[in-house]
Amino acid sequence: MPSGFQDNPMMDPLDGIAAFARVMDSGSFSAAAHRLGLSKSAVSAHVQRLEQRLGVRLLNRTMRRLSMTEAGAAYYRHCTRILAEAEAAEQEASALQREPRGTLRISAPDSFGWMHVAPAVPEFLRRYPDLSIDIALSPAHVSLVDEGLDLAIRIGALEDSPLVVRKLAPSRLVACAAPAYLDKHGVPREPGDLARHNCLFTSLLPWGDEWRLAGEIGEVRVAVGGSFRSNNAEMLRVAALDGIGIALLPTWAVAEPLRTGALRRVLDAWEPPASTIYAVYPSNRLMSMKVRAFVDHLARCIGRTPYWDEGI
Repeated sequence: MPSGFQDNPMMDPLDGIAAFARVMDSGSFSAAAHRLGLSKSAVSAHVQRLEQRLGVRLLNRTMRRLSMTEAGAAYYRHCTRILAEAEAAEQEASALQREPRGTLRISAPDSFGWMHVAPAVPEFLRRYPDLSIDIALSPAHVSLVDEGLDLAIRIGALEDSPLVVRKLAPSRLVACAAPAYLDKHGVPREPGDLARHNCLFTSLLPWGDEWRLAGEIGEVRVAVGGSFRSNNAEMLRVAALDGIGIALLPTWAVAEPLRTGALRRVLDAWEPPASTIYAVYPSNRLMSMKVRAFVDHLARCIGRTPYWDEGI
């Protein structure tokens, strides 16, 4: 029920909507009056005023029962939605005056979580001292509902679900290798040259033993092979830094060694398909303050242009 409900027929239209909906929910004017904390005559006056304003009869009234007219039934469906939205708006406005508190449970991909979510946590906790954070790192997509999670960070294509999705940043891929490897084995000039190189695999990509690169002539698919495979971007980065082979990795994982020259990008004219980093959370009618605060904070930390892509 909207706050500030008045025992006065000359009321806000939302009061009339609430009175009508409660009469139909309760089955009588008396029960509705009890729920609304009004007199029966005031509830009746609210409904009559609403009917007059609409120019249509909403209720059939007899000595024994109330029933909705056809117009009343159609209007009632809208009333319930309007009241739910009004309540949500009121709660959200009130929630903005409160500080996040409790425990925020987050799932994040292991490498991205360690490298880019974890550094954002200390400042967030200093800002909200009544909040604690529990982060589970995993390469797999876990069920938020089954695991009792408030929020998940995910990378790549998302399955259709009732989860609310917010884009945080693109996840660009680059082919790169250590200078020592390239000095010894040569620099690939065309995608087809990769077939002669030791390529380091991430099993998180959906392409299997095929790398996809797009250039001026369109997308090229190259069957590649190599001696090392992992579902962890940090392990592949270490292998690439040690000169084992050429890795196809997201820029968020290799930005720093690319800046310092510890890794060199190859096939600059060819761009692997990018994916997206998302925040996902259950589709509750009212997003909790702790989830909103953390997603906003993480988005600010990443920036409009991801900080890891600057200068590479």
